[in-house]
Amino acid sequence: MKKDLKSLIKENIYLLIPFILYGIYKNGYLIYQKNLISFIKVLKPFYLCIIGIVIKIVIDLIKYKKINFDYSIIYVILLSMIMPYNINYLIYIFLLSILLFLSTYIKNIKINKICLIYLIIILINGLVGEFTFLNPMENKFVYNFEFLDYLFGRNIGGISSTSIILSLISFAYLLNNFYYKKDIPFIINLTYLICAFLYFIITNNVSLLLNSELIFASVFIAPLPEFSPYKKEHQIIYAILIGITSFMISLFLNKVIAIYISIFLVSFINLLSLRQNMTK
Repeated sequence: MKKDLKSLIKENIYLLIPFILYGIYKNGYLIYQKNLISFIKVLKPFYLCIIGIVIKIVIDLIKYKKINFDYSIIYVILLSMIMPYNINYLIYIFLLSILLFLSTYIKNIKINKICLIYLIIILINGLVGEFTFLNPMENKFVYNFEFLDYLFGRNIGGISSTSIILSLISFAYLLNNFYYKKDIPFIINLTYLICAFLYFIITNNVSLLLNSELIFASVFIAPLPEFSPYKKEHQIIYAILIGITSFMISLFLNKVIAIYISIFLVSFINLLSLRQNMTK
């Protein structure tokens, strides 16, 4: 089992690399071509990823006196990928270091720590500066993209998490792994699409139908073994709740962060229900 878990970690890393490369293209090279950023800023998606990995290694060496090849390496990579383009490096390094270190002391609390850390970082970043997921090019120009553009990832979202095609390919690949909770992404997206389609019929508003961030998070973050239910029936309830709450939150808040708020809230509810069952 330990070997299979390590193989799942490696598979996730391999699958996430193309997202980061596309993030460099979309949120680096294309902006550099328009002379809106310097060449050194082209690799910002890569820098965020490396910073997260280095912080994880330093924490491992301080606390455990060795480097652990565990799921936390996936956590820091995912966190780097879903950050908004305008994330402040100092805020990111400072908060990620503190929050990751503190999280090593609350391993028994099974709320989704990725979403919790993410929400704290973007909240503080938004209080200090402007809260936006727009890169400099998206902020300067108005684009009229085709469906295929959105499919490949030209939409607004995390710095390396906007490609729907890559998310679907990753999901198809992960289906072959026994330890991957494949029902969760499928049910989240089906539930959300039903809600979004009904909303479209009522309002003729198509803005919520395509949500690349929801697809990415449902594939990589919602099914993470440490934070999601083990039993099949609990996974179904967990996924339905995430789909519904993601849609509801998208109606009133930024649809990019809706999925992360939803995963955090549902994992928190799941934790409370588990504690209640234990006390009975």
